Amino acid sequence: MFESTDDHPEPTSQETVARSDVEYWRQCAEESQAAAARLTARLRGRDQRIQLLELAIARTVVMHHVWASHLERRFERSSLPGGNVQSGKSFTARENEGGAVVHLPHVTHTLHVLFDVMREYWSEWDPERPPKSSAVARAIDEKLGLKGQANGEASRSAQTFAAALRPDSVNESDGRHR
Repeated sequence: MFESTDDHPEPTSQETVARSDVEYWRQCAEESQAAAARLTARLRGRDQRIQLLELAIARTVVMHHVWASHLERRFERSSLPGGNVQSGKSFTARENEGGAVVHLPHVTHTLHVLFDVMREYWSEWDPERPPKSSAVARAIDEKLGLKGQANGEASRSAQTFAAALRPDSVNESDGRHR
C-alpha cells in the first residue's frame, strides 16, 4: 500500500461525503438568505407602493367631496337669482353646515321670495326670542305685493307661508301644530 509522506491521513470517503454535505447545506443556507433578502426588499417596495396608492385614493376622495360641494354651491348661486333653472326631476333635501341643500325641478318667484325671507329671519335667530310669525308674514306680504287683511293682520297666504318657514324646533317648543 501507498503511504502518505504528509503527516495528514488521507480523508476517508465518509469524511469526504460529510464535507460535501456541509458545503452543500452552507450553500443552500446562503442561497436561502439571499432569496429572503430579495423577497424582503420586494415586500418593502410593495408596501411603499400600497402606501402611495392609499394616499392617492384618500386624495381622490377628498377632491371628490370638494368638487361636489363646489358644484352644489355653484348650482345654488345660479338657480336662486334666476328663478327659472331647470334641474333634475327629484326633490331631495340635505342638512348642511350653512343650511340645507334642496334640489327642485324649478324655482318660482314666490319660492325665491320665501327663501329670501327665510334667510333674512331664520339664518341667525336667538332661540330665546324667535322672530314673530306676524313680522315674517308682513315681510312676505310686502315682498310678494299681497294685501293684508282689513283688521291689519298679514294676508292669510302670508301667514301660511310664515308658518311653513318656522323651524320644527320652534313649533315643538311653543306647542304649535300638535
